[in-house]
Amino acid sequence: MDNTFQQSKAFTAFNTETETPGYTLINIGVGTDVISKKGKTLFTINFSGNNIADIAYQSHLSRLKYAAQNIATGRNGVFNMGRNLSFKINIPLAFTFKK
Repeated sequence: MDNTFQQSKAFTAFNTETETPGYTLINIGVGTDVISKKGKTLFTINFSGNNIADIAYQSHLSRLKYAAQNIATGRNGVFNMGRNLSFKINIPLAFTFKK
């Protein structure tokens, strides 16, 4: 879990910063090795998910949050990445070279 607190003490004198609400992101991940009967690793499977709840958030330090209004969403600025799911398979390769 990534938790970011509200930034309410922004330096607003010259319109260089704005206040930013806090947010909490939930991430998960799981993986395992698939082993042969001889004890050799055949492959590894990993699954991960970031921002599972699909929270719309902006990092306080992001310069992209000052961009013009997004017509598609009606929000000001560019928001960070939404939900991201990934699946990965690692297959170990071993090569032997004869001289």
